[in-house]
Amino acid sequence: MAYTPLGQGRMLQHKALGEIASRHEATPAQVALAWLLRQDGMIVIPKASRQEHVRDNRGALDLRLTPDDIAALDRAFPPPKGPTALGML
Repeated sequence: MAYTPLGQGRMLQHKALGEIASRHEATPAQVALAWLLRQDGMIVIPKASRQEHVRDNRGALDLRLTPDDIAALDRAFPPPKGPTALGML
């Protein structure tokens, strides 16, 4: 399961997300969602408290990440080696 309020965490400040977002003229949140949505067995729960967030979340569905993008994101955000707490404040 992937749950975190994207706008609240430092994840969106990660260099890899920013670089990929720039290449695709997308937001870092859209890149993160597009990457998570392509993974088998992943449940993604994006929060949308404003219409702007709903539009951004929907835009992630149209984003086509390249194999290089996916490899960079996989390196930047490896899966945990065991159970971990949710990253909420």
